[in-house]
Amino acid sequence: RDQPNGRPQWRFTVFAQDEGGEGLVGYADVQVNLKDINDNSPIFPQGVYFGNVTENGTAGMVVMTMTAVDYDDPNEGTNARLAYSIEKNVIEEETGSPIFEIESETGVIKTAVCCLDRERTPDYSIQVVAMDGGGLKGTGTASIRVKDINDMPPQFTKDEWFTEVDETDGTSLPEMPILTVTVHDEDETNKFQYKVIENSGYGADKFTMVRNNDGTGSLKIVQPLDYEDLLQSNGFRFRIQVNDKGEDNDNDKYHVAYSWVVVKLRDINDNKPQFERPNIEVSVYENAEVGKSL
Repeated sequence: RDQPNGRPQWRFTVFAQDEGGEGLVGYADVQVNLKDINDNSPIFPQGVYFGNVTENGTAGMVVMTMTAVDYDDPNEGTNARLAYSIEKNVIEEETGSPIFEIESETGVIKTAVCCLDRERTPDYSIQVVAMDGGGLKGTGTASIRVKDINDMPPQFTKDEWFTEVDETDGTSLPEMPILTVTVHDEDETNKFQYKVIENSGYGADKFTMVRNNDGTGSLKIVQPLDYEDLLQSNGFRFRIQVNDKGEDNDNDKYHVAYSWVVVKLRDINDNKPQFERPNIEVSVYENAEVGKSL
């Protein structure tokens, strides 16, 4: 009787022929209506269903909907009337409370507690049961992913970074960065923005920070570096900053981190020798020996 291969009605024609040999025949149309019995268990066609919920949300947030199918007749009592429940839930360690709940009539899954933490548990799996009015059951799996929000601070992987670089050749500046720094942040949604802190140390104005596609930061030279300058020959030390929320978010100190950079300057052969005086005049006695110092 039931879907997908059954038929709720059967129609056929019967005939009767007399036995007197006259060949008289009578016909009748017959319709047989099959009465439903509860012989089908509910099923979840997809088997595994996928949903998601944002971390740090309140209790009662909608996660997803689980929908089961029962091929019994929905108009025949409660044979196909389904009630949903969670057979295998996830328990919150601190309180012992179930983390998810489901609406019995609709199959809508919601959070039963607040403040799920993606950095602690990024994924959950629960088993849902659909039961019809006759007690037959079917199960399906809900796979739930916790979506990230930017709720963790960035941190440089070093407190201080060291690099050594040649002085620049005149006003020609290298295009390649001289240092690459890395940051640790447990969030997935970071938009790192780097910069050199103004007036944070000698040489801060001679460098800039740029963001790389992989989220790291690179230090580049923006002003000539001269080893023959007594101050510069001792090197540079200044602070750099990263925030994980993109530009113009420096006021949110929770999302800002700092580190030091030390740059040692190397001398290159960029100065030709010069005599102290352009003209030198000395006196020597005649008949002086070869090799005599003047």
